[in-house]
Amino acid sequence: MTVANLFKHWTYRIFAPGVVLRETYEAFKELLVHDSRCHELMAEFEILYYEGKREDFAAVRKRYDRFSHEVEGMVSCLERMAPGAWVDLREYYRKFDFYVRFLLAPPSLNITPPYVLSLEDPALTPELGGNKAWNLGLLSRELGAPVPDGFVITTAAFNYLLEYNNLRSRIDELLAEIDIESSMSLARISARLQALVLEAEIPPDIREAVLSAYAGLEQRAGQEILVAVRSSAVAEDSGHSFAGQYTSVLGVGREKILDGLRQVLASKYSPQSLFYRITLGLGDEETPMGVLVLTMVDARASGVMYTRDPAASAADRLVIHAIFGLGEPLVSGEALPDIFAVSRKTLEVVAFHPGRHQVMRRLGQGELEDVPIPAEDQGESVLSEDEVRNLGRWGVRIEEYFASARDVEWAVGPDREIFLVQSRPLAVEESGGSGEQEESLPPITVKPLLSGGERASGGVACGEVYRVGAQHTLGDIPEGAILVTENTAPSLVRILSRLGGVVADKGSTAGHFATVCREFGVPLLVGTGEASRLLAHGMTVTLDADNRVVYPGRISLLLANRKRAGRPSREDLPWFKKLRAILDFITPLKLVDPASPDFAPRSCRSLHDIIRFVHEKAVQTMFSLGDSLTGSAGKCFRLQTDLPLDIYLIDVGDGLKPGRLQGDSVTLDQITSQPFLALWEGISHPGIDWHSREHFDWKTYDDVALAGGVAAQGSADLATYAVISRDYLNMNMRFGYHFTQVDALCGPEDRTNYCMLRFAGGGGEFTGRALRIEFLRRVLQELGFEVTVRADLLDGRLGEMDCDTLSRRLDMLGRLLGATKLMDMVLHDEHDVDVAVQAFFQGHYNFSSMESS
Repeated sequence: MTVANLFKHWTYRIFAPGVVLRETYEAFKELLVHDSRCHELMAEFEILYYEGKREDFAAVRKRYDRFSHEVEGMVSCLERMAPGAWVDLREYYRKFDFYVRFLLAPPSLNITPPYVLSLEDPALTPELGGNKAWNLGLLSRELGAPVPDGFVITTAAFNYLLEYNNLRSRIDELLAEIDIESSMSLARISARLQALVLEAEIPPDIREAVLSAYAGLEQRAGQEILVAVRSSAVAEDSGHSFAGQYTSVLGVGREKILDGLRQVLASKYSPQSLFYRITLGLGDEETPMGVLVLTMVDARASGVMYTRDPAASAADRLVIHAIFGLGEPLVSGEALPDIFAVSRKTLEVVAFHPGRHQVMRRLGQGELEDVPIPAEDQGESVLSEDEVRNLGRWGVRIEEYFASARDVEWAVGPDREIFLVQSRPLAVEESGGSGEQEESLPPITVKPLLSGGERASGGVACGEVYRVGAQHTLGDIPEGAILVTENTAPSLVRILSRLGGVVADKGSTAGHFATVCREFGVPLLVGTGEASRLLAHGMTVTLDADNRVVYPGRISLLLANRKRAGRPSREDLPWFKKLRAILDFITPLKLVDPASPDFAPRSCRSLHDIIRFVHEKAVQTMFSLGDSLTGSAGKCFRLQTDLPLDIYLIDVGDGLKPGRLQGDSVTLDQITSQPFLALWEGISHPGIDWHSREHFDWKTYDDVALAGGVAAQGSADLATYAVISRDYLNMNMRFGYHFTQVDALCGPEDRTNYCMLRFAGGGGEFTGRALRIEFLRRVLQELGFEVTVRADLLDGRLGEMDCDTLSRRLDMLGRLLGATKLMDMVLHDEHDVDVAVQAFFQGHYNFSSMESS
C-alpha cells in the first residue's frame, strides 16, 4: 500500500472511525467470499486426486488460475483491512503460486527445423521423431534389420503447424471443456479439435520438406510408390503403448501425402486417443505428434510377433500371429489369425493354432480392398517354416538389443521378403495364464455358459452383460459391465474405465485393444466365436479370463481369490504423480495454532496456510477494530456463557438491546438477534456434552485429538465471532481444525429468509473427516437442507420459509454442530454413521461413547 493510502487510512481511523469500520467490514465480507471460493476449489482439487476424476491439464491449469485469483483476492482484502501489517505476506503467496505454476507449465515447444529426417539420421531422437520412428531407426541403423525405406515428419513440424495457424490457445480452451466420462462431450470436443487441424494450413517450409523427402523415396525406388503414413507421437510405443489410438493412412501417393499428414495429426484428438491420454495424465503438449512415412509393402502376409508370451505362461517361447494380406484386420480385432508358438532356443514351432481366413485386405489401384481367399487356400498356413524361423530369429535379436520383451509388427512381401514395420515394449502379465485352477481353491461346480477362446488379458470380473446394438449404445454402458462384442476395435478404449471385462467373438491377443486392456488390467477373452449368441444382455456373469470361461451369476470364490492381473497402481500413473506434486503446495495445512509466535507468513508452507493465515488475521482485525476506534462504533462484546466457548459479537443493526450495555461483555438476555438466539438454543441444548473435555490442553494437544475439538475459554485466537443484527447472523465458529460458517436471515418476509451453512476442515485422517461429512449430509437433508459435498467441504442451504419454522431449523442446526464437534475421532465406518443418524433424531446428541466401541 502506498504512503498516501496509509496516511488516508490512519486519518480516517482518528477522525472518521465509522468510515474505517464500514470499509473494513466491506473488505471483510469480500474476503469471506474469496475464502469460500478457495475452499470450494481446494475441495475440487482433492476430488481430482482422491476420487481419481480425470481432466485434461488444460482444465487443471484453468482451475488453478481461478484458485490463485481467489487466494490473491484474500491477500488484497487483508491488506485493505490492515495496511502495512504483514508486508511479506504477498511475497509468500507469490512463491507458492510460482511453484504450482512451474509444475503445471507445459514443456517448451520446439518449432525449429529440421521438419523432416531420414530414419537413418543419427539426429533422430524420441523427442524429435516419436518412439515408433526412433525404434525403427535403431533397428535399421544398429541391427541392419529389414525396415522399409522411409522418413519422419518431426514433432517440431507439428508444433510449428499449430503455431503458424495460431491454434494452441484455441486447442487449450476446448481441452479444458472435455468431460471424458461423457461420450457426447468427448465426441463433440473431438470433432471440433480435429476440424481445427484438418482445416489448418501446412506451412510452406514443411510442405516443401515433405514433398522433397517423398521425391527421394521415389528416386531410390526407381519408380512411383505408395506410402503408409503412420503416427509416431512422443510417449507412443513407450511405457504407454497408445496402441490403435491414432490413425494410419495406407496406400498414399504423392498427391495425397499432405492430406494423409493432416489426418494423422488430427487423430491426436480422436475420442479414444483423448480418453487414453487424459486418463494416463499426460498433457497435450507432452505428446506432440511425429509422423512416420514408410514405403508401402504390398503384403502377402502380415502380423504381430511377441518375443515373450504376454500371458507369462511360457517364458521360453515367442508367439507369432499371422493373417493373409495387410495386418489392419488383425490389430483392429476383426481377424482370427494363425498362431505359432516358437521355441526361443531352436526356433522350431512347438504349438500351432490355425485361424480363419476367408478374406484378406490388399492394396489395389491405390485403394484398400477386401479380396476373397479361394476356398482351396483357406486351410493353408499363412507362413512357411522358413518364414517362421526367420521372424523368430529377428525377434530374439531385437529383444536382446533392447534388453526387454518386444511387440513387433511385420509384413511379408510378394517375393516372401520380410519387413519389420514396428517395435515397441511388450507388457507381460506377472500372474495367471496357466489355464489351471489355483491349488488352494476347490473346483467350481457351476456349469459355464461359455468355454474357450483366447486369454488376451488376464483377471476375473463380475457384472451385467452389455451388448451394443440398436437399443444399447456405448454411451449408456453402466459401470462395471461385462461388454460382449463381435470385434475388439481400438476405439473401445474410450469406455475402458467403465468396463469390468470384455468378451469378444473375434479378435486376438495381438489386437491393439488387447494391448491396452493388459496395460489397464481389464480382463479380456477373445476369439470365442459365440459369445454374442450365448450371453444375453442384462444377465449377471462372472468372467474368468485366466481359464477362458464365463459362468452364470456371481462366483464369489473366484472373485475373492483372484486379482485383476496387471492393473496399474495409482502411484504409477502420471496423473496421480503430477497432481500429488501440485497438491503438496496447495492443500496441506501446517499453520494450525493462531496463538503461536510461528503463526506468521514465514511459517506458511502451502497456499492453504496462506488462506488460513489471512482468514485468522482478518477475523482478528475485524473484531478487534472496535476496541481501537474512538467512540462506540463497531465495538466487540464477549458473550457471558457457561459453555467452554469464547463467543465475540459485533452489532451492525439492533442485534443488542440499547441502553443496557456496560463494559466489554453481554449476557444472553441482552441479545435481540432472532437467528443467533435460535442457533444458540440448539448449541446450548442440555443433551450436548460440552464439559467432559475441559481438562485437555487444546493448544498443545496433538493434531488428531484436536481435530474437531473446541478451544477452552480464554483462547481468543480460536474463538467464535458473529456479526449480528435483529434479523441477521453471520457466525464463524472455531472448532479446532475445522470451521463452520452460518449465515442466516430470519425476518418477516418468508421469501427472503434463508440459512446457509458451510462446514469444512479437520485435522484428522481424510476417512474420518469424510464420515463426519456423510453424517452431516444425511441429517441436514432430513432437516430440509439442500446439500452439496466436495471432499471434506459441505455446503447446505435452506430458504423461503416463515421465521418460526426457520428458527426451529436453526435450533436443530445448533444441536447438530454441538454434537459433531469431535465426531471425526469416533466414526470408523458407514455403520457408525447409520447408528449416529438414528440416535440424533431420537434426541441423543452425545457421541463420545462411540469412541471406545
